[in-house]
Amino acid sequence: MKKVQVFRTFDNGKQSLGILTVTDETGVIFTCRTLELPWKGNQNQISSFTAGKYTCKFTMSPSFGFKTYEITSVPNRAGVRIHSANYVSQLRGCIALGDAHKDINADGLSDVVHSGDTVKAFEKIMNYEDFELEIIKAY
Repeated sequence: MKKVQVFRTFDNGKQSLGILTVTDETGVIFTCRTLELPWKGNQNQISSFTAGKYTCKFTMSPSFGFKTYEITSVPNRAGVRIHSANYVSQLRGCIALGDAHKDINADGLSDVVHSGDTVKAFEKIMNYEDFELEIIKAY
């Protein structure tokens, strides 16, 4: 059984950065960087969501028009997903994945790079199956 965890390691009030790991009985089988909105009390559209455990399902996104992982049962939130994005300004409460943190638009904030490829690799390693996601505040 695969275990998926996001360790939120940094939040400066403008963004939240972290590391996502996927482990199985052999150890770590996938890792990448995460980008989220900063913590602002779980407020819809402007905050990351509450740390905890959530079921993720590969479902059709009405916003994107294709399937992505939906993070279900987030308190007082709907439509929270794991998807590709490079900049925190592209997020409304979801988690973006990338293979590194880097300021690619020179705005002084860390972005994630190679997001589309990283999300595809994550979806493939998860075999498009449901899984439990654990969000851990590690800062």
